[in-house]
Amino acid sequence: MREMMEKKGIGESSRPPLLFIHGAWHGAWCWEPLMKYLAEKGFSSYAFDLPGHGARKSERVAGMGIMDYVTAVESAVAELTPAKPILIGHSMGGLIVQKYLEKKEAPAALLIAPCPGMGGSLRLLLKYACHQPIAGLAGTFGRMTAIRGQAMCHRLFFDQISPEEIEDHFEKLCLESSKAIRQMVLPGFKLKAAKISSTPVAVAAAGKDYFFEFKILQNWAEENRYDFLPFPEAAHNLLVEPAKFDFGRTICKWLDQTITDS
Repeated sequence: MREMMEKKGIGESSRPPLLFIHGAWHGAWCWEPLMKYLAEKGFSSYAFDLPGHGARKSERVAGMGIMDYVTAVESAVAELTPAKPILIGHSMGGLIVQKYLEKKEAPAALLIAPCPGMGGSLRLLLKYACHQPIAGLAGTFGRMTAIRGQAMCHRLFFDQISPEEIEDHFEKLCLESSKAIRQMVLPGFKLKAAKISSTPVAVAAAGKDYFFEFKILQNWAEENRYDFLPFPEAAHNLLVEPAKFDFGRTICKWLDQTITDS
């Protein structure tokens, strides 16, 4: 059985638990602020490290692909049986959730600043290669890629944040599989996801997202009839600041409404 980070909701609740799936270079640790916030609202939640993640210097991530991560989610869901968790994925985790839902069902799914079903854009690839050429080459041709400094961590994931918070966040980031990055972005390698038809889905988009443009996510959500939750002043890692931009309150409202309607 994998190691799960667990946060019990305060008070008695019949709500389904939440299962969090993190994005590239991250680990279960990134969900802790949101898990704590949601626990105070009565939601119990779980998070785990995707294979090869959770240790900054580990090279176990090499060769991992999106479908390896999907298999890990399947195992995590099985461990929570008989409970059927609501799935919440961030960034790459959003694509993982979409691929999971091609085969399985869930009570609901929340995709936070997600890689959309058609994958990242060529514009993103060029921007990333320009800002971080060494990591861009590693992601394109190598086995693993890393966030190579605090300045790049700030550029990719945040907008307004203190130097101390950036240092703490950067020190927790791990290596990421270049295969998984290619499957999200590169033409010819993209692992596209089909429309999710039977599961209620919401897409939370950040207006200052480095990776996945707000308007692209909005159009994609509308085309697929997913609920759209806009956060125009937020950056990519809005999940670590649940009290800002009404983010935590908004997703609580959506979760409660979706559970009530189901």
